[in-house]
Amino acid sequence: MALTLPGLQPLLDQFKGDGPVVSCYADLSAAPGFPVRWPGPFKAKAAAIHEMLADDPRAGRQFERNFQAIGRALEAPEARHARGMAVFAALQRGFFQPYPLDVPVEDELVVHEAPYLVPLLQTLYRQREYLVVHSDTHRGRLYAATPGGLRLLQEVEATVPSRQHSAGERWGQQQATIARHREDRILHFQKELAERVEKAWAEHSFQGLVLLGEHEVLEHFRKRLPARLAAQVVHEGPQAWTDKPLAIEADIQAILTNARQAQEEHLREEFERRLREGYAVASGAGEVIEAVEKGRIGPRGHGYLVFGPDPREVVARCTACRSLWVEVPAACPRCQAPCVEASLWEELLLLALRHDFAAHFVRGDAELACRGGVAAMLPRQEPTLRTPVTPPGQGGPG
Repeated sequence: MALTLPGLQPLLDQFKGDGPVVSCYADLSAAPGFPVRWPGPFKAKAAAIHEMLADDPRAGRQFERNFQAIGRALEAPEARHARGMAVFAALQRGFFQPYPLDVPVEDELVVHEAPYLVPLLQTLYRQREYLVVHSDTHRGRLYAATPGGLRLLQEVEATVPSRQHSAGERWGQQQATIARHREDRILHFQKELAERVEKAWAEHSFQGLVLLGEHEVLEHFRKRLPARLAAQVVHEGPQAWTDKPLAIEADIQAILTNARQAQEEHLREEFERRLREGYAVASGAGEVIEAVEKGRIGPRGHGYLVFGPDPREVVARCTACRSLWVEVPAACPRCQAPCVEASLWEELLLLALRHDFAAHFVRGDAELACRGGVAAMLPRQEPTLRTPVTPPGQGGPG
């Protein structure tokens, strides 16, 4: 299923309630089409949770009941068509919610008073689509592609005269006229295709642009794109035209895999370069919260967030104005409403989704990890933030 932010609302409603929520993420990509060997990789995790709950028999019984319900969901036939599953169980609250996913997730089992959403929010971002343009001289297709699937958005075709070849005396004014007419028709087609790309980009929230076709065709087509769209091209490469639109799905999946890897490396390099040069970057919880709350990043390319692995850092969230604080005060320093503990990664990802910020994820970056594991890449005209973290109660976010 395609995740959406409104589709997560049932989980957001479970941040309070009777007893814990069991959050389970299962990687189903290793043996597609076969049921999960339950409890399998979760056996040791479940044993550790039972030990943790040894002093609370009621919580232990609730966990075991929820754990068994999750196992039944992962063994169900519906799970065999998914590459990953996220299942949330709090049967004592009357709550049970499975999410079949079209991308793999790492195995995880968490028990907490609220659902653990970070892997699901990351999956939602990774499922955001790329706009793929496949074209030749007179035909074009627009696709929306994710790591888990491909769908055709629209097709366009123009009438273009066949190429005329010189053949001695046969080449003359008539053939030259046909050649000019052919060039005009190709130019008109490329303009129309570029307009369709621009409209599709404006109507959807795509991660990037992929251009496929012959080199000569793409070279001319890219010039027809507005500069802001040309800058979003993450891959440009050859692809033979086919009469079956979805026949190129496997090729596009491989392209997206390589593009994500290249993008991750670029993010590392860009982050480290900005740190060295001292501009347009905020790092660590305090600086990133300040950048977000002061509007220094925004939608459609106006800055973006970069996340490393989740360190499970706790922050305070105001229950009224939703301000975030690195320290965890009982009352919000801004509006004096009560604060609750929250996950920094969850809160930043939810903010990004609600306000259409771009968010990207990298693994194993030591420089990012030693700076809190999160960074805000600001628009280039923005200065680097080096404002000290203000203690709660003194007028600024922690």
